[in-house]
Amino acid sequence: MAASSSSAAKRLTAYDPPQWFDARGRVLLPEAATRGRTNLAGQIRGGGEDLPVLLHETRAFVASPTGVQVVDLADGRALGEESARGEALRADSDGFVLPPVMAGSEVLVPFLLTTPASGTHTAGAMVELVAVSTAPPYKAAWRTNIKLPEWAFQSSNKVKVAAVGAEGGTAVVTVTGDDEAVSYGIDTASHALRWTQPGLRAVHTGTGMAVGLLHAEPLTYIPLGVDLATGTEKWRGEKIYAARMDAVGPGTVRVAGPQVGEGGDQLLDVTTGKARATMPPGLRSASCTYDRAATLVCTPGFAVVAVDAATGKQLWALKDGDAGRTPPKVTAVWHGRIYGRAVGGPVVLDARTGSDMPTKPEVAPLLVTEYAGLVLDDNRLYSYPAGG
Repeated sequence: MAASSSSAAKRLTAYDPPQWFDARGRVLLPEAATRGRTNLAGQIRGGGEDLPVLLHETRAFVASPTGVQVVDLADGRALGEESARGEALRADSDGFVLPPVMAGSEVLVPFLLTTPASGTHTAGAMVELVAVSTAPPYKAAWRTNIKLPEWAFQSSNKVKVAAVGAEGGTAVVTVTGDDEAVSYGIDTASHALRWTQPGLRAVHTGTGMAVGLLHAEPLTYIPLGVDLATGTEKWRGEKIYAARMDAVGPGTVRVAGPQVGEGGDQLLDVTTGKARATMPPGLRSASCTYDRAATLVCTPGFAVVAVDAATGKQLWALKDGDAGRTPPKVTAVWHGRIYGRAVGGPVVLDARTGSDMPTKPEVAPLLVTEYAGLVLDDNRLYSYPAGG
């Protein structure tokens, strides 16, 4: 299906999901996309999901500590740029900027900034939330500032900000640092602060809820769900030592820790906090990525395991030596496909069955949409047109 508007849309064709990526049409993305993120092996720390990049149709929104650039994925042209109105809080924050998120026809980009000392008021920290339009000329539709607690300024070298998501006129922003956290609900129409939840690291918004982990005591957390519009607590779970929580699909979060159910790894319904399913054994410490369709792809050790996101049932597992196959190093998962590198080069697997797809993808992308895949080459990030 060819897109219908803008110069990029005329040149890029949508394939959902892509089977391969065309190196002949690759374009370079801004340096901010990878600055401070590669290790000595030339790999991205944390993988593609944490890159400061949001792909929307035929454009990339690339965030930095003090700005966001909009890039045409077809030819690499800079389409627009917005800057924060202040000085970055962290001197080394390039490698810690998280991706922007969509809110209707706008892209939400949070910036951690300093508030300079003035008169009798000491210096501090704030979040400037900027909503950038997804239509030309890609300028800020609105901005709002949120003053942060004193701990954010005092531990500024470890503080991170994330735009968690938006629904029904409320956007959620979370700030974390050391063992501290705070989450905010912002009205996307009036741009006013609706609510504040000290101690909450929100990870999911949707179905009228904001859900995350509430800091209870050192290294101990409580799963918590609050009303998205008001911040009113709707449910809370039991204390969990060394808990982890991730969003894994519409209305679902994954909670892992030694005190979580029988297996220490469950999928929770965000509206009630009740367990929807127990994850297969052996995955508690494994990273799992939702393919934004129906599957969680987990990478415990050198294996690849696929889990149904609704039921928690294992679909298949590929371990070294199974049926003469070697598990790939997974780089991205999207809409029923797993992209990665295997012994014979880049591969694509069917996420539901684990079988190799017949078409060679040519490259192993870190992020994928129907229009493009983002590929790391010599510590720079390139966009490759999708093929079907």
